[in-house]
Amino acid sequence: MLQSMTTEEQILYWLSLDLRVRALAERLLERFAVTVGDLPASAAHHHAEAGGLYRHSLEVALKALEEFEGSMKMERRPDGSVDSFRSSHNRSRWQYATFIAALCHDLGKLFALEVRGKGQTWCPMHEPYDDFGRRTKTPVASWRPDRQYGAHAWSSLALLHYVVSCEDVAYLGAPRLWDLFATLAEGHSKEPTSPLAQTVSRADQASVEQAQPAIAMRPDSKAGLLLQGFHELIADGEMGVNVPGGQVYVEGGKAAVVVPVAIDLARDRLRGREIKLPSNTDLYDILRNARLVDADETGRSVRKIKVPGRQAHMIPLSALVFSSAGHGRTQTAPGRPGAHPLRNRHGACTPSDACC
Repeated sequence: MLQSMTTEEQILYWLSLDLRVRALAERLLERFAVTVGDLPASAAHHHAEAGGLYRHSLEVALKALEEFEGSMKMERRPDGSVDSFRSSHNRSRWQYATFIAALCHDLGKLFALEVRGKGQTWCPMHEPYDDFGRRTKTPVASWRPDRQYGAHAWSSLALLHYVVSCEDVAYLGAPRLWDLFATLAEGHSKEPTSPLAQTVSRADQASVEQAQPAIAMRPDSKAGLLLQGFHELIADGEMGVNVPGGQVYVEGGKAAVVVPVAIDLARDRLRGREIKLPSNTDLYDILRNARLVDADETGRSVRKIKVPGRQAHMIPLSALVFSSAGHGRTQTAPGRPGAHPLRNRHGACTPSDACC
């Protein structure tokens, strides 16, 4: 059901447990859309098209809400004891703070743009972008050559008043408001400290990787970390290859990795290093967009396969199909360990070498 919804509808779905929050969010989304208009999120990196900033911000908000729903973040009571967000009185307030922090994390990028129309230059501090656009009809935006990397993080605070209303402030309460301010100011630091900042950072990275396939190819990307987890599990014998009940089935130039069990194994492996992967759906999208897996004619990454089980029975499974040819890599022979980024240290075939 969620996959058929628009991003805005999915966001409101997650927030709909509290009708007051949903109503606040609907109005906030309208104000946010008016503030950023059809401006891009970057010059050439990700979401660089018209409307890219709005789409990227929605994606980050949705991914952050999904992580919030699946996590057990904790809140300290006044007496020093700890209360789970799931059961605490303030859970919906923290959820709403997560939504706002994620949605507004790139708001300061408006200062990095120069927008001109009818001989005037837009001042983000003076009015929302849509107001300037209606007055000047056909404004033209360009990126300022003197913009500073990372400065948009703390400068997002200067524009927050266009998006966050007095009602929002009253509903959030002081602890959530201060955490929201701190998260926006912390922005894109390499090691965000607060749980809220960490959630927003992970959601931001997932959205960027999903939009920019080349980023997903880097070893430190979510896709790269997932494949690294597969590599380690196969090398340690914790994921079986071409055996009954195994998680990887190799044939010819392709390999089928059984899901969700293989993803769960990789999650557990990486969790020990405090690495958290996006949701399965987001991982599938990242792998597909990076052309690491073969999607079907409808664009779905998860394929149906049949593999031999015990007593020669064919077992139906769901799998991601990795193909070395599918993403432009040269196929390597089993005797050349290290020639392929997913080959394990023993030289055995792993997901990207070769499927059923």
